[in-house]
Amino acid sequence: MNLGQIATKVFLKTIEAIEPNAVIRRAMRVEGTHLHIIDEQIALYDFAEVVLIGIGKASLQMGDAVESILGNRVTRGVLVTNRHSPASVKSEVIVAGHPLPDENSLRAGERIVELIKSCGADTLIVFLISGGGSSLVELPVSPTITLNDLRVTNQALIDCGATIAEMNSIRKALSQIKGGGLGRLASNSRPIGLYISDVNPGDIRSIASNPLLPEKKLSNLAEVLRRFRLMDKLPDSVVRVLVENDSQVSGEEVDGDSRPLTALLLDNSDATDAAAGFARQLGFRVRLDSDLIEGDYRVVADEMVARLLNMKQETPNERVCLISGGEVSCVVHGNGSGGRNQEFVLYCAAQLAGSRVLDDIAVLSCGTDGIDGNSGAAGAVADAQVVTTAKQHGADALSFIRDNDSNSFFKKAGGLVVTGPSGNNVRDLRILMAQ
Repeated sequence: MNLGQIATKVFLKTIEAIEPNAVIRRAMRVEGTHLHIIDEQIALYDFAEVVLIGIGKASLQMGDAVESILGNRVTRGVLVTNRHSPASVKSEVIVAGHPLPDENSLRAGERIVELIKSCGADTLIVFLISGGGSSLVELPVSPTITLNDLRVTNQALIDCGATIAEMNSIRKALSQIKGGGLGRLASNSRPIGLYISDVNPGDIRSIASNPLLPEKKLSNLAEVLRRFRLMDKLPDSVVRVLVENDSQVSGEEVDGDSRPLTALLLDNSDATDAAAGFARQLGFRVRLDSDLIEGDYRVVADEMVARLLNMKQETPNERVCLISGGEVSCVVHGNGSGGRNQEFVLYCAAQLAGSRVLDDIAVLSCGTDGIDGNSGAAGAVADAQVVTTAKQHGADALSFIRDNDSNSFFKKAGGLVVTGPSGNNVRDLRILMAQ
């Protein structure tokens, strides 16, 4: 296999290793009358029923595992996801919009609120929370905010280059669901949360814009609006709510003192660690860089390529591999098809070709959810020769980058990594290899 094929193999094996169903079964079990979740245990005889509420791309796989473990104790449930999958569950399943909310997102919000309100003190509510939930479940804080307003707002946030935390500060201010909204609603029952994280380590409140946990009131809305020039891009109804919200909060008030039992089952470090292990098994000297998790994709790409070349220079007789995870930002200027992962790969390959670094180097970047931007691919893998050959046939990589049209480039030149939706979501995985 060439390096591109090896990098793809490492990615695919990583996706298998972090499959949510297996992860939950390792972390959760029933022994007699007690439910064990990692180091915690819950007496099931204290509850008349168990209700499941799943929000995010991994909802079906998580729900399938939990239903299997708890059996008939689960009486009701709603699982909201972005794609149907082979998982067979008895809970109600709602397939809603991502990355933009749709009618089903609003229906899911209403349905979940209705379900929680029907629960009493003898109900154990198991929240299954994973990435993607910010658009999949929604209920606006004001009736003046329409679905189209939400879609315009989410698209503006996706395109502006803001970090997840910055985007979520806007989303939380507009929602009855986010910013601990469902947790407050479920306070009369016993809520617990199982998480699969698509955000930075330790930032559990950013997953699905934090539907469950109490948190500080937001105080940086005006700064986010100013820095990314969003005031003229957002609907008037949204701006009014944000301005009113920002003028009323101090950033110090906390919604309640109670904190539900939570367990983080899987995050991006599990993916990068697994990928590093597989690469080592294949004979690579591996370096895992956990500092390169966010930022403009060009900056991260330049740094990763430089570090890879330094690794190769230090150990010229060994195959080397540099791995990072996280989620780079990609400001959208054009009207093309693709996503941050494919654009990252194309940019890296173009830089290598422009620098005449044509040695055997492969770059892979893929989303662990199997979806990259507005394309049908998880990401891409390429080397400098792909860019050089394409240019000889009239396809200039730089023009595709300018139009954010990396998917079209890779459709012509080859290199797309297509897995279909994985039913998981622990951010992106970037693998650079040198022979």
